[in-house]
Amino acid sequence: MTMRSATHSGPLHWFMCCALLLSSGLHAATKEWRFRVYLDEREIGYHHFSLIENGSETRLTTRAELEVTVLRIPVFSYMHENTERWSNGCLESIASVTDENGDLYRVDGDAAAGGFRVTTNAGEFVLPDCISTFAYWDREFLQHKALLNSQTGEYVDVEIDYIGERLLSAGEKTLPAHQYRLEGKDLELELWYSQEGHWLALQSSLEGGRLLRYEIEQ
Repeated sequence: MTMRSATHSGPLHWFMCCALLLSSGLHAATKEWRFRVYLDEREIGYHHFSLIENGSETRLTTRAELEVTVLRIPVFSYMHENTERWSNGCLESIASVTDENGDLYRVDGDAAAGGFRVTTNAGEFVLPDCISTFAYWDREFLQHKALLNSQTGEYVDVEIDYIGERLLSAGEKTLPAHQYRLEGKDLELELWYSQEGHWLALQSSLEGGRLLRYEIEQ
């Protein structure tokens, strides 16, 4: 911004802009999920989610950092950052970058006429309208039959089953929770939600019988 345009704005213009920002902020709501990540019983990192809702518009940012060591020597590292925009339950845009053991993945996508256009390491393609990522934070994503992998950009067919109401151990608490199983290509995981629909936990079965778990911070 030049000095001329700043001077031209004047105190009244500045006051009106601030009032508009404040009034729009009154309608925004922020939610956070902060998970510790475990491989079997060993803590290996974190995965954080931050959601800003403003009317029908939603903006999600996530960050994950994981590291597995053997005798204090790193054997696996993972870093993932992702930003998504949603409108009325449909993905509007995505921009993610992932570093898995030095292999870099990028996914960029936007809703457009005729479908959702995605650019990945593998190229460009068009998906159907109103798609969803693996949006664990919103239980409604379980209604979809295919989901966008935010790391690779692959559109994955999934099968989702409701297991039932179970007791979930969360830290020192035991909570009633609704349990779901989600299966897809090279994927098998379970999810737990509170009675009100809040995401509580995740676990995924890995090769070799190992278990990856997300435990929410208290």
